[in-house]
Amino acid sequence: MGMGHVTQYRDCVACLAALVSDDNSPTVVKELSLCTLMKFMEAENQHPFTQWKYDSYSFQLGVLSQLVPNLISRGMDQKELLGRFQEYMEFDDLRMYLLTSLTGHLQGMAKRTISQAELSNLCHNTLTLLEMVVMPTTEEEIQKFIGRTPDPEEDVKVLSLSEHRRAFSKAWLMFLKLKLTSPVYKRVLVILHDRVIPHMSSPVLLTDFLTSSYNIGGAISLLALNGLFILITKYNLEYPDFYTKLYNLFEPSIFHVKYKARFFHLTDLFLTSTHLPSYLIAAFAKRLSRLSLIAPPNALEYVIPFIINLFVRHPNCSILVHRTEGVLDFTSDPYLHEETDPAKCRAMNSCLWEIEGLQSHYHHGVATLAKQIHQPLPKNEVDLNELLELDVFDVITKETQKKVSSVPLEFQPANKLFGEHEEQFSSEFWDWE
Repeated sequence: MGMGHVTQYRDCVACLAALVSDDNSPTVVKELSLCTLMKFMEAENQHPFTQWKYDSYSFQLGVLSQLVPNLISRGMDQKELLGRFQEYMEFDDLRMYLLTSLTGHLQGMAKRTISQAELSNLCHNTLTLLEMVVMPTTEEEIQKFIGRTPDPEEDVKVLSLSEHRRAFSKAWLMFLKLKLTSPVYKRVLVILHDRVIPHMSSPVLLTDFLTSSYNIGGAISLLALNGLFILITKYNLEYPDFYTKLYNLFEPSIFHVKYKARFFHLTDLFLTSTHLPSYLIAAFAKRLSRLSLIAPPNALEYVIPFIINLFVRHPNCSILVHRTEGVLDFTSDPYLHEETDPAKCRAMNSCLWEIEGLQSHYHHGVATLAKQIHQPLPKNEVDLNELLELDVFDVITKETQKKVSSVPLEFQPANKLFGEHEEQFSSEFWDWE
């Protein structure tokens, strides 16, 4: 093919790529342009314009370099078109070099000043594309190619799992440097622990992102817990103030956020270790006990078993239940609820008088649970998984479906208005004349 034909081909690719993000083009035209570009990519890699020496493996990036900026266009939401593109993500070579091109494009976008609307579209489209990436877990899985299949004996990057992970890591790290919008931020944190961290070449590179997210507060902090838990337990991340910040996340709003089940599940995992100091466990138990006074009934269904589980793991903290002298109510409670440091809140000197108060709760299920705090500790912990999913509707449904044979209204039927003092009240307050 002559140079003139090559130039015409490149111009055609550029025009088709522009149609992919053209506001005035109908969806069918965009999809046809995308499919045509992918056929061009396949043909170009099967029959490259430039033959490398010794016929070694190469991947032609011409189409990808034109397609990626338009596929994650900052001018529109490309969710529908990206859904059409997903079928091509099964090709290992395409996926790897797509991530490489994406990294380069995002690096350029990070230096530019764009509007909030454009940033929102860019973040949303990029995350949608990254969510479609399914990474191989072994080198044996790398066997499907849109271009020429490389010789297994060749020392090429596309056959190396570490190179795939390196491209994946660079793309994600560059994406996380953008000023993510709140909805995108939350979506990232939801998938980070199981769909990103296991496939990164060095997961500890996410430490800065996760710790800064953890410090933001609110729902962002709750969602960052999962990723931090993975880094702490599997990659030996040291975070000295982790439990202090976790302690301060327990606020009244925690019972009403969307991700409360995930939060309590992770907190339960964090407090599983029997090597944690007693003062720390006592602080969490007391904090939850105080918050239980304003918690809804469905929350108390798992808060009380949560506290009991803490005592099962740490019997030394059961002094908070059995203390009978000194601390009996709020007026004499030495616990400092406003103290942010669990080591200084004086929880070990307190008791769980709040749970005793819940023994008179209007909901009999809560009252019954509260009474269990004074019973001998169970040998096994209570399974919280099902309880964490309870909501107010579930509690109401459970109560309305109960079958009651008879409802006692009076222990002794009344035959007078004032009982034994009928005559006295009648003569003192009423004059019948």
